[in-house]
Amino acid sequence: MTNLQYKQAALATLKGKWLTALSISIIYFVIFALAASRMSFDQDNLDSMLRFVALNIVVTIVLSPVTLGRTIAYLRFVRGESAGIGTLFEGFASIRFYLRTMAAYTLVTLLVYVGSFLILPAIYFYLMYRLVPFLLVDRPDLSFVQVLGESRRMMRGRKWRLAKLYLSFIIWGILALLSTVGVVLLTPYFDTTMAHFYEKLKQEQQTATRTA
Repeated sequence: MTNLQYKQAALATLKGKWLTALSISIIYFVIFALAASRMSFDQDNLDSMLRFVALNIVVTIVLSPVTLGRTIAYLRFVRGESAGIGTLFEGFASIRFYLRTMAAYTLVTLLVYVGSFLILPAIYFYLMYRLVPFLLVDRPDLSFVQVLGESRRMMRGRKWRLAKLYLSFIIWGILALLSTVGVVLLTPYFDTTMAHFYEKLKQEQQTATRTA
């Protein structure tokens, strides 16, 4: 599939579901906005900035089940299943699922943050582990370490393909960043496109396995 086809598939998926999709997006960002409102830093104080970064990492990890819930919602739309605001909180359904999600997000977040000092490694790690949220949902039989390994395997030779999909959203991203409303509106479109990307990769993997 081309980038245009992924996007067209996403828009077709969201037809008749925009109200629900936007509700999920709004609640998601409200939760993170409330968490962010508790954080501040002094740009002239290195210790203050480091504490701010550390707190951001902690919040990202602690609320990772909510981020996963967002993935679950849009993935269900793509699969023709129903989802709603409550889907955001399914990551808290069990202690095992919660801890597994946090462990996976902790490793990925730390790798991306550490890699960000050199920029390119951060992008590489991000692309390599971009399928982790989907695999946490689809492969409950795997440990969080195995989920990371499966994401690496599925993304082998496909990182540039995903990077190009991201780049195709760059104009939309710039426009969205002009206002919070823009980000909220873009999220369902982008996340649904990503869900279609994952579904296509999974289909390719299954076909390759059958013909091997």
